[in-house]
Amino acid sequence: MLSIVKEPYLQWPTLHSMTIMWETSEPSDSRVEILAAERIHSGYQGNYKKPEQLLCEVYSEDYCTIHQLTVTGLEPGTIYFYKVGSKHGQGEIESGPHPMKTAVRKGEPFSFAVTSETGGYSGFDSSNGQINRRIFKQMQAFRPDLALFVGDLVNDGTNYDDWDTYFFSPGKHLLTNTPFYSCLGNHERNASLYYDLFAYAPPKNYYSFDYGDAHFICLDSTDFIKPEHYPRSSGGMMPGNEQYDFLIRDLQSSFAKWKIVFFHYPPYVSGGYQVEDLRQLCPLLEQYGVDLVFNSHTIVYERSHPIRDGVVDMDNGIVYIVAGGAGAMPEWLLPRREWHTSQSLAVPHFVQVVVTSTSLEVRAIDDEGRLFDMMRIKKDFYGKRTFL
Repeated sequence: MLSIVKEPYLQWPTLHSMTIMWETSEPSDSRVEILAAERIHSGYQGNYKKPEQLLCEVYSEDYCTIHQLTVTGLEPGTIYFYKVGSKHGQGEIESGPHPMKTAVRKGEPFSFAVTSETGGYSGFDSSNGQINRRIFKQMQAFRPDLALFVGDLVNDGTNYDDWDTYFFSPGKHLLTNTPFYSCLGNHERNASLYYDLFAYAPPKNYYSFDYGDAHFICLDSTDFIKPEHYPRSSGGMMPGNEQYDFLIRDLQSSFAKWKIVFFHYPPYVSGGYQVEDLRQLCPLLEQYGVDLVFNSHTIVYERSHPIRDGVVDMDNGIVYIVAGGAGAMPEWLLPRREWHTSQSLAVPHFVQVVVTSTSLEVRAIDDEGRLFDMMRIKKDFYGKRTFL
């Protein structure tokens, strides 16, 4: 019997398009329907009528198990509903309708959620994945426009079952309606499944994208710090390295109001598994005005003071946040904080970020929905930052 193995999930939202993926138990064709979403005072889902008006359909007759279709011609910042379907000679399946929202224009506020370690924490998790489910449920409650996962989505990226056990199954209610991005962690093991399951821009282990007034850059720190040399650099953080050259070009070409970078290994954390060699990237990030860096790997929450040139700089520094969220390892924290640490706590959590054209607000929220840290960066017309 044909069945859906991974419920549909959203990738790479733009102003006018969305990529939709799902997995079936057997090779079959692919179909996506986009339906109109009509507002009413009360109704089917989130005050929308049950969607029935078909706006467009995308179809591929090529048989596959991992399905990927991109819908174009959509309006910016607009909520639609979508259905997916697949069939072969012996059966047919369908999922939906599910809501989705295209990317917002510049000048329009939006929010995103950040967490990690859904699989990296698994070896220490005695709750059989309940922490993951609570984190995903809390993220869904805050209704982010998109989500970032900062590596270690799985315990072993080469193990097919891990992707469902630690990520797609506990996260399915969020992932069907919230586009997400991720970076490689050490637990992904640079496995081919990572490249098969996600629709990021090539080469997929590093890329960038714009959303509203923000420019996001994903890096592969497991390539800069290769497993055989960990935690030391293998010499790649210099011109001539493809990823490093990409980073330079990308930073030079972006004039976004906010610049946000995410990669797995943390250059700053008052705990185990700090990878100081990655501080070689910091002068470049500082030169081109990066505001915020998200990391993981150490399974705690930690927010740095604004840092520039290796010291606290409350006017021009970058804030580094370790969002090692879906788990907590208090024993990994050092007995006392380092100079760069502003706030730190080892609890299961995610981070909510609200972005406007003049401010960036960061909220750390635990797996029961309690706020335990908050920071705001304000930026004036000339780009001068104020940290609150």
